[in-house]
Amino acid sequence: MTARVFDKFKAASKALCGLPVRRMPAPKGIALAILFILISAPTAQAAESDPLEPVNRVTHQFNQVVDRWVMKPVAGTYKTATPGFLRRGIGNFFRNLDEVRVILNDVAQLKFGQAAHDLGRLTINSTLGLGGLLDVADSEFGLEKNRQDFGKTLALYGVNEGPYLVLPFFGPSTVRDAFGLGVDGIVEPVRQIDHTATRNTLLVTEVVDYRANYLSLDDFIIGDHYLFLREAYLQQREFEISGSLPDLAFEEF
Repeated sequence: MTARVFDKFKAASKALCGLPVRRMPAPKGIALAILFILISAPTAQAAESDPLEPVNRVTHQFNQVVDRWVMKPVAGTYKTATPGFLRRGIGNFFRNLDEVRVILNDVAQLKFGQAAHDLGRLTINSTLGLGGLLDVADSEFGLEKNRQDFGKTLALYGVNEGPYLVLPFFGPSTVRDAFGLGVDGIVEPVRQIDHTATRNTLLVTEVVDYRANYLSLDDFIIGDHYLFLREAYLQQREFEISGSLPDLAFEEF
């Protein structure tokens, strides 16, 4: 029964990070977080992690307005007008650039074997994958995408996550993850491009393509939108960092 329940919610695993500027975390972690939220009410512990809730809700509403009136219409038009194979290539291109950030965090975490794995992905996809448009490292060499960020690096070294925090445009976070997001942004290859028009075009394309991938999954968010995203984000991050979630009574389903 566990497998059937997990499969039911796996499709929703990519719709929970607010506006699409954030990098996608591990899909399995988000899927399990969704499952936990759907079968349990917000806990007192979760509420204690959100002392900034009044301010966070205001920011959340701002993000929702921007998403409703700007991001979703633009992403919908992009998805309709762009052939699927081209969108896949664009997504692969940006995920390949993301390997730079991933590798640096691997090294910072002293995971040198994983760093070599991810360097191999970057090298193969940048060459045989036509500049990253094809993910041949995964399909042909079995080198799966690894997901790392500086927030996880800080967690590894014992830095407390701090209060839950909703960032304008970026969506759900914590104080620790917000700092990590800023550090990761410094090493993002697109942001290093000197030509302003090229840099901005790539940044906008990345955001729009990201949002377009998850338009059909918005309906999985139920009840209080703010609470749902908060619980899902915190549980998903717990899973990513510690590899564990609260025990779930799967046999009841």
